[in-house]
Amino acid sequence: MKFCSFILAFLILTSCGMQKRMTAARATSEKTQKMVHEESVKLDSIKKILDVKAADRAVDSVLNRDVLNILEKLGSRLNSAQQLALIMDMATRNKAAFRKGISSADLLKKLIILDSFNTAQKRREVVYRMLTESVSTAKYQLFHYAAFFDPGVYRIPESAIKSIRSHFTPIIDSISRISNKYAGIPREARIVFVGYSDSTPIVKNGQLYKELVRILDTNEPGQRQMNQLLSDLRAKEMVRNMKMVLNDNTGKFKNFNTLKIGYVAYGKGEEYPSPRIDDYKPTDERRRIVLSYWTVLPDLDDL
Repeated sequence: MKFCSFILAFLILTSCGMQKRMTAARATSEKTQKMVHEESVKLDSIKKILDVKAADRAVDSVLNRDVLNILEKLGSRLNSAQQLALIMDMATRNKAAFRKGISSADLLKKLIILDSFNTAQKRREVVYRMLTESVSTAKYQLFHYAAFFDPGVYRIPESAIKSIRSHFTPIIDSISRISNKYAGIPREARIVFVGYSDSTPIVKNGQLYKELVRILDTNEPGQRQMNQLLSDLRAKEMVRNMKMVLNDNTGKFKNFNTLKIGYVAYGKGEEYPSPRIDDYKPTDERRRIVLSYWTVLPDLDDL
């Protein structure tokens, strides 16, 4: 693609008179500026959708940051193209400056970059559609610990594997649907588990207490500190099992070998899971939960 762009730019600037060369270069600049404007509007639209999803807790802070980073990188690429287009536009207003820039190959390099940017528009459109769909359909699933964990443990027993599969398979189906739709571009599935805990005390000197003390490497851990760790360990246990279920369902994906998968697990301890519930109790099963978030995003490192 870059070689073809170079040939095109070279032909434009060597096969016609100076005025025609300037006209062709100006047309390329104008085309780039129009694209940048239109695509900036699309990025702003995605950002607005993301803001609504974040406010509704349909995306967690990790996924929100991931999408914002992607939008920032895409916006930076648009800004770079815009700057080159403006330089080209200014150069075409002065024949002497334009001639000097062409003879030094400086403007030729910029024109090649602009032409490559313009040629890649369709590819970027696919990325924007994928981002819009991924953000618009972003969702989360709430799981109660009782469905997976026995009381006083942070490991999921073998007896709960059937339940794990039935709960996790719909998530994998949702991920595969978007991944397969955009199997032609580099992409990464993001799966996040966020654990919560209520304020139930952990029995001192019990087996769980001893394990948490060992992990924390302290003799007198606070209750909130222990519940923070417990929620974190349970979230990580959910990830471990999600990996197992996903490995059993790779056949649902197109080009699975090209799909990156990123897992994140963290605990929020005794924080309240929902700001909309104002009657939480210290001991409350509504607080003993884990939330799972997932989406599929374009991998800009390979685009």
